[in-house]
Amino acid sequence: MENWWAVADEMALFLNLSQIHGIGPARIRTLLNRFAKPSKIVSASIDELTKIGGINESAAHAIQSAESADFGLDQLQKAVDQNCQILACFDNRYPEKLKRIPNPPLVLYTTGQISVFNSFAIAIVGTRLPTAYGKNITIKLTRELVESGVTIVSGLARGIDTIAHTETVKYGGQTMAVLGSGLDVLYPSENKKLASEICKNGLLVTEFAFGTKPDAINFPKRNRIISGLTAGTVVTEAGEKSGALITAYQALDQNREVFAVPGSIFSKNHAGPNQLIKEGAKLVTSVADIFDELPQQGDLFSPVNSGKMDAMRFSNNEKEIIDLLKDGEHHIDKLSRVLNKSTPALLSMLLKLELEGVVQQQPGKIFVLNKTF
Repeated sequence: MENWWAVADEMALFLNLSQIHGIGPARIRTLLNRFAKPSKIVSASIDELTKIGGINESAAHAIQSAESADFGLDQLQKAVDQNCQILACFDNRYPEKLKRIPNPPLVLYTTGQISVFNSFAIAIVGTRLPTAYGKNITIKLTRELVESGVTIVSGLARGIDTIAHTETVKYGGQTMAVLGSGLDVLYPSENKKLASEICKNGLLVTEFAFGTKPDAINFPKRNRIISGLTAGTVVTEAGEKSGALITAYQALDQNREVFAVPGSIFSKNHAGPNQLIKEGAKLVTSVADIFDELPQQGDLFSPVNSGKMDAMRFSNNEKEIIDLLKDGEHHIDKLSRVLNKSTPALLSMLLKLELEGVVQQQPGKIFVLNKTF
């Protein structure tokens, strides 16, 4: 595959294709494997396009019309204006670790020091409303990891995320903040100064285009990138329905390590880590526990064949979800009850299926099978 991503017009078309409703990342990768570059995709005939699995005539017409859209060129210009970089998943600067997760983002928008992608990283995540205990253990673990030369990854949210980023900057370390919005819509707004400090030695990264607001639906998707950029995820303090647990379950799905800090059985803020420990996460009281558990992670940095990234493999749990949704739409609470799965674990599975184009999430956390599946 030629380096079409280094050509502005091709990247613009690629970005346009990524915005077509109903054509997910897996099908776009299939199209690229078949036609080699975006310009050949949009110039293909309806008959050629509909021979690709999951592409009906309506989708084929949408693909052909992508050539006239302004979105891609507009995004590239904003990147230039704001000193940012846009990386296609085929770009050799795209992090190898992230290529190895199920359904890696088609595109990454970044600003800061892109070389940080190549560093050894651990994620630290948790509640937005930490107790003094949660704050102190997060500060302790972050400082010890930074002193050991580890890059810290988190989500720039209030609470544990902010503490992890702030402490890393304070001790001169590298940190990556993964956003649930566009680079130009920093959230929360009080962290704009922190974001600027992060970029001096670290990186801001998102899969969401410029102008994307921090809608709630974006954050579970964001979480898979947090875990995907790392060798392991540490949950320091979180409730039983916290988004931090989604990140932990994503890490498990990605074959990465999960670590949890134990807490009081009487505190709701510690229910999440305590549950993870019951389920097999490594109990952590110091960074020694993290380093003792980590396997050799060299394969996370070695090249991966992009052509193999779109293979769709369903676990038994995912097959159960698909079978249930064949009967019609279901709310997340009903799915959780029928399948006897916790909400965070189920949302992690549903996110993977959504990214593969198998299911769609409708308003109110209602899920249905994609019509093209």
